Amino acid sequence: MIFHTGTTKPTLVLLCCIGTWLATCSLSFGAPISKEDLRTTIDLLKQESQDLYNNYSIKQASGMSADESIQLPCFSLDREALTNISVIIAHLEKVKVLSENTVDTSWVIRWLTNISCFNPLNLNISVPGNTDESYDCKVFVLTVLKQFSNCMAELQAKDNTTC
Repeated sequence: MIFHTGTTKPTLVLLCCIGTWLATCSLSFGAPISKEDLRTTIDLLKQESQDLYNNYSIKQASGMSADESIQLPCFSLDREALTNISVIIAHLEKVKVLSENTVDTSWVIRWLTNISCFNPLNLNISVPGNTDESYDCKVFVLTVLKQFSNCMAELQAKDNTTC
């Protein structure tokens, strides 16, 4: 038998401990999430986006129609994911402010941030129209919620065709 002397055993133990520590802490450092977690998060986003739109359109924007000139990028996990997620988050943050916190988008923003491999960009979104006017604010909020909900529904349709 050959016996190894020296630091081999302590090095292996240290390597295993650090590897385990890195694996458990990597999600908080921006590492990609597992496919299961991604699927769960997307399902939550789909449901929450639909709920936010339905609740707002019924309770606060009844009879109003969305402004088609406002364009929100669709959710994606391709090369444009960081930019798309950043733009969506910026719009959802503006929705929360303009609705005076009656539309709580904090969970959606948190989920979008979690599935982004990098920290989303900080963007400033300009609101068309007069932000002092309640009607313009409501139209903006309705439009963002509708477009985000539609994008998530389209993602659902694409998922159903590939499964």
